[in-house]
Amino acid sequence: MSDGRKMMLDGDWAAAVAHYRQRAASEPGAVTVWADLGVALLQLGQVDEAAAAFGQALALDGDHAPALNNQGVALRRLGRLAEAADSHRRAADLLPANAQLQVNLGNVLFDLDQLPEAAAAYRRALALHPELAAAAQGLQRVRAEAKARDDAIALNGTGNAHFGAERWQAAADAYSQALSLWPGYADAQGNLGNALRALGRTEDAIAAYRRATDLQPGEAGHWCNLSMILQADGQSAAAETAARRGLAVAPDMALAHACLGAALRSLEQTEAAVEACRRALALNPDLAEAQVGLIGALQDAKRWAEAEEMARAAVARDPSSVELLVSLAGVLHGQERAEEAITLCRQALALRPDHETAALQLAGSLHRLNREMEAQEVCIRSLGDSPRNAETHNMLGVALLSQGRVTEAVAAFQQALAHRPAFTAAHTNLGMAHLLEGRFLDGWREYEWRLKEGHKLKPWEVLPERRWWGEDITGRTLMLHGEQGMGDLIQFCRYADRRWWDGVGRSGPPAAILLRVPRPLARMVSSVRGVDVMLVGDALPDGFDVHAPLLSLPHLMRTTLETVPEAGPYMVPPPDALAGWRQLFATERGPDPRLRVGLVWAGNPEHKGDHQRSVHDLSALDPLWAVPGVRWYSLQVGPRADDVRHMPPGRVVDLSSRLGDYAETAAAILHLDLVIAVDTSVAHLAGAVGKPVWVLLPSAPDWRWMLGRTDTPWYPSARLFRQTRAGDWHGVMAEVAAALAALS
Repeated sequence: MSDGRKMMLDGDWAAAVAHYRQRAASEPGAVTVWADLGVALLQLGQVDEAAAAFGQALALDGDHAPALNNQGVALRRLGRLAEAADSHRRAADLLPANAQLQVNLGNVLFDLDQLPEAAAAYRRALALHPELAAAAQGLQRVRAEAKARDDAIALNGTGNAHFGAERWQAAADAYSQALSLWPGYADAQGNLGNALRALGRTEDAIAAYRRATDLQPGEAGHWCNLSMILQADGQSAAAETAARRGLAVAPDMALAHACLGAALRSLEQTEAAVEACRRALALNPDLAEAQVGLIGALQDAKRWAEAEEMARAAVARDPSSVELLVSLAGVLHGQERAEEAITLCRQALALRPDHETAALQLAGSLHRLNREMEAQEVCIRSLGDSPRNAETHNMLGVALLSQGRVTEAVAAFQQALAHRPAFTAAHTNLGMAHLLEGRFLDGWREYEWRLKEGHKLKPWEVLPERRWWGEDITGRTLMLHGEQGMGDLIQFCRYADRRWWDGVGRSGPPAAILLRVPRPLARMVSSVRGVDVMLVGDALPDGFDVHAPLLSLPHLMRTTLETVPEAGPYMVPPPDALAGWRQLFATERGPDPRLRVGLVWAGNPEHKGDHQRSVHDLSALDPLWAVPGVRWYSLQVGPRADDVRHMPPGRVVDLSSRLGDYAETAAAILHLDLVIAVDTSVAHLAGAVGKPVWVLLPSAPDWRWMLGRTDTPWYPSARLFRQTRAGDWHGVMAEVAAALAALS
């Protein structure tokens, strides 16, 4: 007996490895040396090296049966099952009378889930060696597994029956039992995802669908299911990836194209979404998901006529489709036809009282019409059927917030976040609710989620490694990006004044501040103390160290009610603008009034809250015209400037043709005694130049005006007049008229 064999018989595997390594170095062509080295390495658990040694032996002799068999053992341990099965087959073909080789082959085939083939291998082993226990045990294991799978298939059928009867929990239980018997049952895993989704258990459903794709990556349906639930959970980028995985498997699967279109819609890739949905409909013209997706994508592109035409045609073909009714409602809602949208949503809910999307659209349309109590009731009813729907909790919060019920709204937003922790809209809404309460630190933190809205590239996403997160930037150059509306930029550009930086937050003042501004504000912002460089329009900076969105500064500097930067006049119009207006007012004809008052009754109609903040019924202004001693000046610009023609003749001087930019508007304001304005940029401008301004607020004001106050820390010269009832401007104007009469 050789020394190496004796070492292996004695179990001294380390010594055997050293021995055979030495021999392999001196006898590299000895097949048995490499084969024995592999066995010793395998016993030491050095599986990769063992497989390599067996490979060396087989390179010298491809028909060396012991090396083939042992290579199969090593490959099985490495999880390379198909290669292991091939090695065992070759060894069994070389030694057809060796029963153990058939057992080894059967074991690997069992691991590969090839039960009939594994059973055949075990039977061959028993035919050669009827007493071979390993073969009998293997065959018994196959039979037990086959029985378990038959039972699992039956349980899956039971689950399907429960699912069809909308007994979601019973369905989930049956699918779970099936998977306990057969963990690799991909169909039951996907079905479990469906049941969990119906139960509103989104995270668990996502995990179930992911497991299904792991078990059966070549089944496009699993990828579509995963894409749809990721999309519903707000994970649009991941949803796109899943849809594309489905298309890689099944390029002509209509549902996969529709899933891709839905994800692209959320990623604001509108034209690509339209193309994906059209492709889906070309493959399956009746696919509801594709019809709904295309209608929505056309709506996103504001191709209203095309979207409405398609939606109406689809509803005409299938008037009982709840999804299509809701899609048409969404198109009408987007065109400010909320009453028609409400009718369609009620039709949909008559067909499916528990339809979550129909209820959500109905609540949204009621909210658009200031019917907040009704919107609230719709949300509460829907949550009775679907208590885990984050979108509905968020909508309930919006309806409550619009009624001034902030504490209840906060609870609703928190419920939404409990069910979907990364729900951007709920975080942003929660932030605004906290700001309304005056809880600034909590509010600013949650309001940072606004930056995640949508997916178009934003200025503050460029060079993410230079984004300022609040660390000390003393002596560095900071570039600030304006965002949202003109009023926001006017309100928050005060933070460029480095007087407010010392001892505030975690940073000292930067050495220089660059501020991006739209051209209409450029002449006014140039007067703001602390702005070293203005980047007007699309102008590019020469260089900067860090950058941040302007409205993130209160968060980064930890602004509280007590530390709002002083809001005395911090903007001044240029001298030439002031001189021009001085001349105009000096040449005015008629007796001097006791009060010159500027008036703005409407904001930008494109603003999503314009319906609430603007005065649409001009008769509400009538109490103002009755106040004696007041000369009115219209500071209204845009499409509503022509409303002057419907006001009492000779009562309002229209200045709109001269208001070319905000510098001209500010110069005009400084020649007036008072400005009265709805919540729009002119109100901010009047506050920024220190002119008395009366701000007219809807019952659900923007977060910056807080609740229950007639003043604001942001503008000392401002006085706030609030609706006491949603949509009622008549009461506000009566109060304003009384206050004016007291002044004049």
